[in-house]
Amino acid sequence: MEVELAETLAKLRLVIGFLGEREQFGWWQSSFFTQGSTAFLSPLFGRTMTLARCNGISQAAAMVHDERIGVGRVYHLFRLPEDAEQSIHKVLHDIEFGGIVDSKEDALDYLRKGSVSAENLGIGPTLVGDKKSMKEPKAWQIASGHYLYAFENGLEIFPYFTDIL
Repeated sequence: MEVELAETLAKLRLVIGFLGEREQFGWWQSSFFTQGSTAFLSPLFGRTMTLARCNGISQAAAMVHDERIGVGRVYHLFRLPEDAEQSIHKVLHDIEFGGIVDSKEDALDYLRKGSVSAENLGIGPTLVGDKKSMKEPKAWQIASGHYLYAFENGLEIFPYFTDIL
């Protein structure tokens, strides 16, 4: 996977994971970005606290996505093919997030700048494309648009890809 796409996916995971937390839109019940979590995580993870937070919200988000979408021959932002997962993990060690999750509004602004307005918006699981299209940045801009629309309209939309098409 290209480094640029891996960085984009890492940032998307962080932003969507943050926005889905209990204190933001409450799609999952984790709280990795509260002040209390900083006090808890800092002594344990120190230099890798952002990585720990990202892994934590990714697991919480993956569980909810898997419940809504299902598992087996489908992929979503929080459960990708192994090569993509390894690429994302690799870039998470070095990437600078530049305050994109300092607040709910900062995170939404990040999505607004990087999203393509999605068409045929549904509620719940929403097919974006096939497994091959996951390697295209445009597909992730569309997926990001689905998330943005959901957050701004009080809905839950779970974009996914499949290898069954």
